[in-house]
Amino acid sequence: MTKVQIWVRKKPEMSSEEFRDHWINTHAPIARDGYEFLKGYTVHLVTGAPEGQEVPFDGIATLAWDDRDGFRADMKSEAAARGNEDLQSFAAAFGLLFIEEHQVT
Repeated sequence: MTKVQIWVRKKPEMSSEEFRDHWINTHAPIARDGYEFLKGYTVHLVTGAPEGQEVPFDGIATLAWDDRDGFRADMKSEAAARGNEDLQSFAAAFGLLFIEEHQVT
């Protein structure tokens, strides 16, 4: 399984509600409906940080494919181009990381 996490910071002029609504109802469906090999897509919205700490990002998405070939194919798709363009409309900053999951409990 190939998994990535995408960490997103909302544009400063957006409210948390606008950010959440756009990501879940506009942005996420681009990948959900357009990526041929996508096996899972979960959005994690940040609700806070420990007292005295700044929230570095407003949300994290975890996306999964069976393998890197599926990921590569989807990243070459028209849906990926639309998703990257749409990301600019609500994200001030973002980063993508490949992750390896280990269940410890």
